[in-house]
Amino acid sequence: MTSKKMERVLSICSREDTVKYEVIKNHDDNMWWPENISDKKMRLIIAGLSTRISYSMINTYQQVILNLNDYSFEEIAKMDTEKLLAIIAPIGLHNTRITYIKSMICFIENFYDELDKYNNDELIELISKNVQGASYKVAQCCVLYMRGYYCGVMPVDSGMKDVLLPCIGFAKYTGALSHEILRKELEEIVSTIDLASIVKENGYQGLITLPKDKILTWWTHLVLIYFKRFFCNKHKPKQCPLCREYKLPCLCYKKTM
Repeated sequence: MTSKKMERVLSICSREDTVKYEVIKNHDDNMWWPENISDKKMRLIIAGLSTRISYSMINTYQQVILNLNDYSFEEIAKMDTEKLLAIIAPIGLHNTRITYIKSMICFIENFYDELDKYNNDELIELISKNVQGASYKVAQCCVLYMRGYYCGVMPVDSGMKDVLLPCIGFAKYTGALSHEILRKELEEIVSTIDLASIVKENGYQGLITLPKDKILTWWTHLVLIYFKRFFCNKHKPKQCPLCREYKLPCLCYKKTM
């Protein structure tokens, strides 16, 4: 993958109307990681609960988060399992989510006061090693949400790892570290691209709030995530603008064979 090709890929992906609509809708206030929750401890808990939440579940998930946010972190830390389970029950995966919450509470109580001394890479590693249920891809989301949309972290989910990124020219990795390897590669190449020109070219200016003097990692993450959702996840390469442009190997199609 070269910077020039990645720039072209992002230009094509971000001009698609379906992608553009969702990026604008979720850029300033993300539906999974809402801005109105200011407590960073709560953000660490919520980031892990956002996993396995599809669009069909988003309203239920948002209500669960509202209900959870009625309590302070300290109240949740003291809450008995039965009451906590009653709050999160509507989003399923009860045992997994309870295990994650309790483990994250322990992590916060042990490490929170020193988190600022870690850079993004170190903090992702620390969370993944110390929180049950926090794989690298979950830890990435935790750091992103805790530190803010434009902290520089670009989470890589399984669809990006297995389909989208290999399709556009990144290496295909397997194993526990694969999400983290690709995150670092993605962040590095994005840092070399004139993203502001693509944003302007495809009509995002004035519709989203962009930071000054920061790499547009959050905007890029959303573009890739929603392109994956609308094209890779559909398993219809003939409809994919990247396949038409680059004659890609159509991994989304092969996945269904």
